[in-house]
Amino acid sequence: MESASSYQMGAFEALEWAWHLLRTQKEHSGSVDEAYSTVQELLAKVGKGGNVDFRTEISRLH
Repeated sequence: MESASSYQMGAFEALEWAWHLLRTQKEHSGSVDEAYSTVQELLAKVGKGGNVDFRTEISRLH
């Protein structure tokens, strides 16, 4: 079982990823709908028990 601090770190990384995603979309004239879809897809993966490395996801945005 993961500790509360582990979950808190995961939540922080998820928020950081979402912030980077929105910033990247804005800088590249992306639409809010595209960002929304991307967030939904990743959250669905997490909801199904998939492991997501948000640091890797952030690096893919740059």
